[in-house]
Amino acid sequence: MPAPNSNIELPAGLNQRYEVRSKVGRGASGTVYQAWDTFAQREVALKIAHAHIFNDDPDQNLIRKAWLNEVHLAGSLHHPYIIDIYDAGFGENCAYLVMEYLAHGTLEPFTKQDNLKPVSEVLNIAYKCASALDYACRAGIIHRDIKPANLQVVGPGEAKVCDFGAAYWSKGNNEATQVMDIGSLAYMAPELFRHWVTPQADIYALGVVLHQLLTGKHPFDAPDQASMMYTILNGERQPVTSYRSDLPKTLDDLLDKMLARNLEERYADWSAVLSALSTHSAKIQQEKAAADEHPTAAQLYDQLRKLPLLKSLNDAELWELVRISKWWKTPSDTVLMHEGGRAVSCYLLLKGEAKVLQKGKLIALLNEGTLFGELAFAEETPSPRAATVVATSDGTIGKWSYAKLNAASTGLQSKMLKIYFRLAAERLKDSDERYLRLYQRHLKEDGAG
Repeated sequence: MPAPNSNIELPAGLNQRYEVRSKVGRGASGTVYQAWDTFAQREVALKIAHAHIFNDDPDQNLIRKAWLNEVHLAGSLHHPYIIDIYDAGFGENCAYLVMEYLAHGTLEPFTKQDNLKPVSEVLNIAYKCASALDYACRAGIIHRDIKPANLQVVGPGEAKVCDFGAAYWSKGNNEATQVMDIGSLAYMAPELFRHWVTPQADIYALGVVLHQLLTGKHPFDAPDQASMMYTILNGERQPVTSYRSDLPKTLDDLLDKMLARNLEERYADWSAVLSALSTHSAKIQQEKAAADEHPTAAQLYDQLRKLPLLKSLNDAELWELVRISKWWKTPSDTVLMHEGGRAVSCYLLLKGEAKVLQKGKLIALLNEGTLFGELAFAEETPSPRAATVVATSDGTIGKWSYAKLNAASTGLQSKMLKIYFRLAAERLKDSDERYLRLYQRHLKEDGAG
């Protein structure tokens, strides 16, 4: 761990809690430091506003509003792919934000033609960022400054959305913190030039980022701001294959709908974007040798969020379930669970059908979207499996261990237990009804005899 830097002055009170290690970056409105939170015992990113933005200068008004915007939003957005803000403050002559520290930087270096990420990884990143922006949109928040510099790398195929300084509240009326004339021109949707703010503006901006990550080029490039604005409004986009011959032509269809100038031609909402990204991700994955074994995270999330069984899980809990589980594609006749085996995991038949056998005898059929093997989770010492489950068609199966579920967040555990208990009650009811029908049939046969 780097030694503390005692030469950096922090606003009053902060130096008692945070030890600054190094400077991470500097922008027009503030400087970001890597610091150590001595109370919480963790690495953080500490963003300190420049003193000059508090001068009595109309030119600094937008920057002050942007700071107030982020402070106001601090702690209100909780999503696996939105950067966590731990603390924030705003005074007469100072402002600061304390955020989670991510050591890998932003996506900006990966928009260079000599440093592009694999296509499948780019689509996974885009999907997760779209998921975060969908969550923010449902909370009434439009980011309005999506660009590579505001997307922090977490790891392969993962990035987090940060810097909500330009955010617009579609459900609010707090004029003190609504910032209109701010954003990055190269990523602004045409309607923003007319101060017409819709969630589709973020869809457009993510489309620009996606184009850059795929090609290393901006879709509407120009040497100056006036030319850039004209090109965004009137220019023609070159096909992605003109930059990289290995890119599938179908990606142009995706980008055409994300970058459409006309709102009626652009994707109407994030749900449509997520489905499209999932579909394209699956197509790319099918061209890879491992595609027949494991679905992508984007495919899984898209399918799980549409599953009635898991409708009670929020975005964060659904992503957590994806992270703690393993998924693979299975051909017909694959044995999914063995009778007499150790009960250490719960299974979900996401796609396909299966049969349940007990001592070789058929006792039940399972359809897609069915959980099985979950009841042993409630046992202190799980009993051996009482049945064998065999796939009767090609499908997708997932499993998560009881140990990982026990270590999961309280929210995910609580909701999964409710699902387990509801399924147990439904199965008990079905069993009682079957027993009653057999009993009534037995009485009828005895009476006839």
